[in-house]
Amino acid sequence: REVLRSLQERRLVDVIAGRGTFARAARTTDGARSLDAFFRRRQVTPRELTDARIMVESVTAAAAARLATDEEIASLQAILEQFDKATNVVDRARADIAFHAAIARMARNPVIEAMFAAVSGLAFELMLRSLSDPHVAREGVPFHNDIFTAIKEHDPEGARQAMLGHLSVARRTYGADYDKSLDDIVHRELGKLIPAIDLDHLLNEIFDEVAP
Repeated sequence: REVLRSLQERRLVDVIAGRGTFARAARTTDGARSLDAFFRRRQVTPRELTDARIMVESVTAAAAARLATDEEIASLQAILEQFDKATNVVDRARADIAFHAAIARMARNPVIEAMFAAVSGLAFELMLRSLSDPHVAREGVPFHNDIFTAIKEHDPEGARQAMLGHLSVARRTYGADYDKSLDDIVHRELGKLIPAIDLDHLLNEIFDEVAP
């Protein structure tokens, strides 16, 4: 029992009541939890997160533009439609994370996909901050369509530039928040407005949904 409990805690097996214990397929998010905890202990700021995302995701968008299939492009368009239909900030942020996760998967590189998964919890919280601020959202959201169009047209440089522009919005709009702890920002501005979220469960669902 102790061994099974240990394997379950390490996310190597699923225990299903009445059925038994089953080996679990590897998930993109499996290695993300420990890194997320490390980043939070280091009090990561929006500047640090944004700089890292620009380094990874601008190149990722270019790769997605080269490699995306018609089916993947259609799925990406459906995610943008979900974003547009969302009626609250949590659902918009969920669709936003799904959009970026889908692009990471299109790059056909499991290392890049895992790198995005490792910061996806922090990125989700940053999206809550951005999407709750009308000024930030007004500048940042239109880039989604620019990124999508470049990927659809298989334009790597256009996709790279659009992603760079999208992720750079926080630099111009966050003011003093750009160098504050992201955890402090979320707790200060959004804690009382956002319902309790099981972030691990939500991110697992999103990455499972964008998987082929």
